[in-house]
Amino acid sequence: MGSAEDYRILGLEEGTDRETVERKYGALLRAYKNRTDEYGATDEDMEYYRTITRAYDNIVGTVHDFSDPNPTSPLPFKFRNFFYKLSARLDHYKFLIIALIMSAVLGTIIYFQIKDAGKDDMYVKFVGAYYTVDVGEFQKELAGKSDVSSSPQVSFFSVTVNSTLNEKDTVNAATAFRAQFIAGSIDMIFIDKDNFDVYAPQYVFLPLDEFIAENGSDPAFSGLSYMKYENKGEGDNVPSGIYGIEFTEGGGAYFKDTSLAWLNDNIDGQERSMILCVCRRSKYTDRALSYIKEIITAPEGGGTSSDE
Repeated sequence: MGSAEDYRILGLEEGTDRETVERKYGALLRAYKNRTDEYGATDEDMEYYRTITRAYDNIVGTVHDFSDPNPTSPLPFKFRNFFYKLSARLDHYKFLIIALIMSAVLGTIIYFQIKDAGKDDMYVKFVGAYYTVDVGEFQKELAGKSDVSSSPQVSFFSVTVNSTLNEKDTVNAATAFRAQFIAGSIDMIFIDKDNFDVYAPQYVFLPLDEFIAENGSDPAFSGLSYMKYENKGEGDNVPSGIYGIEFTEGGGAYFKDTSLAWLNDNIDGQERSMILCVCRRSKYTDRALSYIKEIITAPEGGGTSSDE
């Protein structure tokens, strides 16, 4: 039986029956759960909880576990205690866990880059007055025509005489194009003469003198024009040599049955032209050179490419 002080704490007279004690304790506990501070937030005073609970235990002969930091929670203490311990361990090893997660993310990125690199065997860029409505479909068309490249990745930097470097989109595209050159993420380049004259002095193309010397005896190379660059002397770090192969007429035949559109026909002052080049920083130089040889020696399809 509890003392007079225990009954007083619960607001009862000494000797009150057990049923009344239990109801009173339950009412005090419910009131305790609903206590809030001046901001409306829960205001649980653990010392008050322990005081009324000890008084109740003393009167009815029960024992409460006061190790529970949130005794009024509807969730069992054992269940919550498991997550308390887990949270403490996670906090203790948080730096190790973060490092493992970052390693897993980095590993995943590297895996997909390697995986994609295996799929995309060559990166081809069209620079100038060229365009296609569906790049994905055009890639399939090129893959179907080639024995060298089974999964080419194609992108376009469409520039016409009406384009201006004052236009934001054109400036961004030109910046991205130069970044691709520097990073070596372009292998094969189809470029028109106007843009060839702009980029050749920047030493972004691979010299083709040896390639042409090795294949010059092939009848398919006879009659082709070569785009040369002459070193200007002091301050010019571009060696003299051949940096492109003129393929305007051949391009008309090779791309006839594809969705490539030439944008120059309806634009005054822009001559139709196509020059084959290889990026100097290409990761797949041999494959790009083999691709050039393939498209030059491919049987002519006749006619000209489809226009828009």
